[in-house]
Amino acid sequence: MSFIDREAFWIRTVSAVLPAPLADLLPPSVVDLELRYAAIAGWVILVLVMCLLSLRRVFRFVDSNAVRFSAASKLLSPAVVGLAPFLLPSQYIADNTRYISVAGGLLFSTITKKMIVFSMAKMTYASIQMDILPFVAICVWIRSDPNLTKRGAIAIMGVMCILHAIRLVFWARRAINDICKRLGIWCLRIKPKEA
Repeated sequence: MSFIDREAFWIRTVSAVLPAPLADLLPPSVVDLELRYAAIAGWVILVLVMCLLSLRRVFRFVDSNAVRFSAASKLLSPAVVGLAPFLLPSQYIADNTRYISVAGGLLFSTITKKMIVFSMAKMTYASIQMDILPFVAICVWIRSDPNLTKRGAIAIMGVMCILHAIRLVFWARRAINDICKRLGIWCLRIKPKEA
């Protein structure tokens, strides 16, 4: 048994949570929202603002249009991963939020690590990462196949979580080994001095 009844907490309205003077300042359409919808709306607004600020930052430090396009195109894969879950039916999202979040989070983690390592090594980073294709394909499949059972859709997303975790571990292992070999160091240990 948990300390907070999550369901009862999230179905409360915004007006029940905010102090009365603050609630009076907001429009009725916002005050009458359930917390779960207000939280999602707030999250979407936050993500949009962060994306716009990222684009602004990219465009501010780049001189030519070709380089701007190249820099903005690197954000394509993360954008597709962020939008792909919205292809899923709303009932599937409500019932399987954890699977979708874990699969998407592992995929975001892989893409982010690749971006960081490739930029540190001054290597080219592909605008379209092939790692995103299975996730997007499964989101499209779950939405479009009427013969896919609820249990099958859950199993598919569970397998996707496992595959993304394995992919992340193996890519990180390979990247660490390549970096250590290139720099002539050991991972998490100090290499003894040669005599």
